[in-house]
Amino acid sequence: MSEKKKVLAFMCERSVEINETDLQNISDVGVIKFPCSGMIQPLMIEAALKAGACGVVVTGCQLGDCFYREGNKLIKERLLGERPPGLKKTVDRRRVLGLWLSKLQKSRFIDDTKEFTNFVTSLK
Repeated sequence: MSEKKKVLAFMCERSVEINETDLQNISDVGVIKFPCSGMIQPLMIEAALKAGACGVVVTGCQLGDCFYREGNKLIKERLLGERPPGLKKTVDRRRVLGLWLSKLQKSRFIDDTKEFTNFVTSLK
């Protein structure tokens, strides 16, 4: 991960539509897209944080509207520790943000991610 990318966004490709132009105002964010947020494993989040990311944003479809049925529900429950595998207890939960968005909620993604980026980069 380059030094510039301080926050990594793991995104469902069927969730909010984001391109490089949209990320110009929040240049510290790198994006990795998945076919479904249910494919995102807690170990991936932990690996990103260990590799130097200040934070990780997980973005899935709106709850109850997953293209693949329940992928967004699975990752939400894993992030909350309600379904295995979950995040290890050593992971600072303040550094992980879950967003459940429709394709049309681009401005919410940008606003929430910008606020999260400012927050996690201020943490010691």
